[in-house]
Amino acid sequence: MAKFADHMDKIAEGVTEGYQKIEDGVVEGYKKIEGGVVEGFTGIVDKMSGVMLDEEGNLKTGKIGEAVVGAYKKVENAFVNTFMAKEGESVEDAKARIAADQQARQEQMKADAEKRAADQQAMIDASLEASKNAGKVNR
Repeated sequence: MAKFADHMDKIAEGVTEGYQKIEDGVVEGYKKIEGGVVEGFTGIVDKMSGVMLDEEGNLKTGKIGEAVVGAYKKVENAFVNTFMAKEGESVEDAKARIAADQQARQEQMKADAEKRAADQQAMIDASLEASKNAGKVNR
């Protein structure tokens, strides 16, 4: 019986070694595939970055993009001049005034939000203090 157990142990060791070799081969194969995919993708990204980005890292627009941006700026300037500029005010001055007004509104909204948060925290603190003192008799 001992010989049979020894034989079974040797078979188990052989099977385990075989599976380990298979596992190692599969893992090594996946690593090679992964390395190739990553290297290929990195190469494509590098090539596309050179084609699509300028020296400063901004997206190159090309002639069509420049034409679209130019047309948009004309429409924007006409809108500001027609509807937003005050009497005798240039388009640039109107844009600067509008930007300053928007900045002031954003700062006011931030200050209002901070005040509301402080007021809410004060109400919460007062409520917590009142609940701590609930049921106590003042003497």
